[in-house]
Amino acid sequence: MHILRSARAQVAAAVVLFVLLLVAISAVAVWSARSHQSRLNSLEQTSLAAATLEHARGQFHLETVILASMVLTEEPALIDEYRLAQAELHQSLEQARALALARGDTEDLAMLEEVTQEMGALEQIGELVLPVVAAGDADTLRELLKTYQTEAWVSGEEAVYGVDEAVQRKQETLVSEREAAARDADMALWSLIGLGGVALLLAVGGAVALTSSVVRPLASLRAKARAITAGDSQVRADISGPEEIASLAQDFNEMTEALLKRTDELQRRHQQLSLLHRAVSALSQTLSTHGVLTLSRKLVSECQGSQHVTVWEVQDGEVRRWASNPHGRSEKPDAAPSPASAERVKLTVRQGTPLIIPESGDGAGRGAGPSREAGGRLYVPLGQRRPARHVLEVELVRTPTLTADDITLIYALGMEIGIALDRAQQYEEAREQANRDFLTGLYGHRALQGELERALQASSRRGEPLAIVTTDINNFKLFNDTYGHSAGDQILKMIAGHLAELCQDNGLAARFGSDDFMVILPKANREAAFAFAQSVQGWLSEKHFQIRGGERIPISVSCGVAVSPEDGQRRHELLAVADANLYESKRLGGKIVGRPESQKEKAELRKLGTFGMLESLVTSVDNKDHYTKAHSEIVTDCAVMLAQELGHSQQVQKTLRIAGLVHDVGKICIPDRILRKPGPLTPGEYEIVKHHVVIAQHLLVDLPNVDQVRDAALNHHERFDGTGYPKALKGNQIPLLGRIMAIADAFSAMILERPYRKGRTVSEALAELERCAGTQLDPELVEAFVRAVERQEAVTVLNKA
Repeated sequence: MHILRSARAQVAAAVVLFVLLLVAISAVAVWSARSHQSRLNSLEQTSLAAATLEHARGQFHLETVILASMVLTEEPALIDEYRLAQAELHQSLEQARALALARGDTEDLAMLEEVTQEMGALEQIGELVLPVVAAGDADTLRELLKTYQTEAWVSGEEAVYGVDEAVQRKQETLVSEREAAARDADMALWSLIGLGGVALLLAVGGAVALTSSVVRPLASLRAKARAITAGDSQVRADISGPEEIASLAQDFNEMTEALLKRTDELQRRHQQLSLLHRAVSALSQTLSTHGVLTLSRKLVSECQGSQHVTVWEVQDGEVRRWASNPHGRSEKPDAAPSPASAERVKLTVRQGTPLIIPESGDGAGRGAGPSREAGGRLYVPLGQRRPARHVLEVELVRTPTLTADDITLIYALGMEIGIALDRAQQYEEAREQANRDFLTGLYGHRALQGELERALQASSRRGEPLAIVTTDINNFKLFNDTYGHSAGDQILKMIAGHLAELCQDNGLAARFGSDDFMVILPKANREAAFAFAQSVQGWLSEKHFQIRGGERIPISVSCGVAVSPEDGQRRHELLAVADANLYESKRLGGKIVGRPESQKEKAELRKLGTFGMLESLVTSVDNKDHYTKAHSEIVTDCAVMLAQELGHSQQVQKTLRIAGLVHDVGKICIPDRILRKPGPLTPGEYEIVKHHVVIAQHLLVDLPNVDQVRDAALNHHERFDGTGYPKALKGNQIPLLGRIMAIADAFSAMILERPYRKGRTVSEALAELERCAGTQLDPELVEAFVRAVERQEAVTVLNKA
């Protein structure tokens, strides 16, 4: 039965059995048909023979009757009928004899021979009678009858008896053959039914066997395939059944294993490509070396599982670990490696390909390839440049160990890290150059803002003070106008160099303006900041600028100091205090100022909360239009000076100081294109600017004497003749503080320079105020303002201008 273990053999055996069964059924059917046909043929011949004999007997009776009639009636007319009956009798006997010969029926042949002889005797008598009848000789006829009557009738009777006996026998034979034919037909029918039943049983058995050995395993295999398609990767086909099915199941399982392995490989490859994609995306958005190095360690750690990742820089044959400042400013590499590590890094640079140092090896290293050993170190050159400037060192800790795909991924990752590192270095170098003042080499205004913000955050976290010192070269504009900008540049570089030297160990110096410098002093209190400013002034007192001809020009600076957190914890607050203190220092002839009275008032107001917000708005306006801040400070000083001249109380002066600082805060809502327009405004633009006083009225809330502050801010553009805005008030309808602010605002607007015109001198501005007295301005207040300026010489205004 071993041969039937094959599905092919089983199917072939079933086909052979089925064919044999069909042959048997066909043979039985053919045999039955032929047997039945033979029975039918025999029955037909027997029936024909019986009919022929019956016909012969009838003809013999007819011939006898005609002969008897002809003898009795002596009618010659019956002779023809007799001849006709005689001929048909002979024909029937010949036909019966032929049928008997065809069947080989000797008994019939013998019977026919006897009948023929007996009939021959009768016909001989007839031959004697016919001429006598034809001649009409009755006597002769009577004599013949007497002679042959007995013999003729005896022969006739014997002949008839023989034919009847033959007919009777044929009828019996016919019945017997009919019964045999019926039995043959029944037997053929039951044979076919039996064979059909056997065929049905064999077909059912074959179907059951085929289902069990072929169809069911195939259905099971299909179900397993669907289960795998649905995600059940643990399903395997049963290796059973015929050899072909078992072989198919084995192939299916092997294919499933191969697909799962390939799927795992594709998934791993997808994860690697996803990691590489995320790495490229993240690295392309990182513009600091610190960020690139931090991100690189994270990515390599995610890729390899190692927490020990180091980036080495190779420059001029020296290998040092690369470090960076978290704030984005590049720092020099530090921490030299061990001699062995240095040689491995250099070897990686020379080869330009990854290098693996097995943990159990001799340290010589080998080319990158699938590693069977866990542990060790991997060195990867970074970037596309060859020889590489940077090398990535990874401590191998993953189990299982590295594959070729892992090395390819880390190598590709190294390429991207190197490219990002070069890009970040170039960006930081470009940013460093952009942040540096090209003349002095110090940080510029923009860079200083960021450094101050970071320094304040650091000091706040540590709970330490921080001081800033602002310096302004006294009369620097006059010095430039007198000795030229080249000489002025030398002064700037000299002071910048000294400040940078003082801040080398602790602090940061920057050029804050055209002739302004600022120094950030971490961990410095007010006394330390004053000492620093004094040292700068003391150093300059010993320095002189010597021009051609030997003349020595003294150089001096004014200094303003602000300390966090006393003067403010936010950058703009500290800068505002330092700037105000610098301004006060210039007014006082260079005396170092740490906290003038005006700043005390601001500090008190800041405690109320809202003023801090308004000051932020003022600073925001200044960021949009630098003219506004200087203008507000001059307006404040001029308004307070006029109030003092008129003998108003400290409360009124305080209100004017607040109003002067915030009277243009509504310009925060004016478009930049109008505020910064380098030319006169169009009528439409001027209408837009007019709205700033109404906007300011809505912003000024929760301030001391808020109603008076609003009156001053809202009405400082009203005209004494009633043609001003926003309400077109006239004369004394305009609140007093509004009229004071109008004079201070007009005076400041005239003496400050704008992009489209030069500022007027003080004398020119005073003359213009007197000309506008009675139309634009209150004449009595104009007269008092002119007196105040002439008496006090307007030191503050002149310095600020």
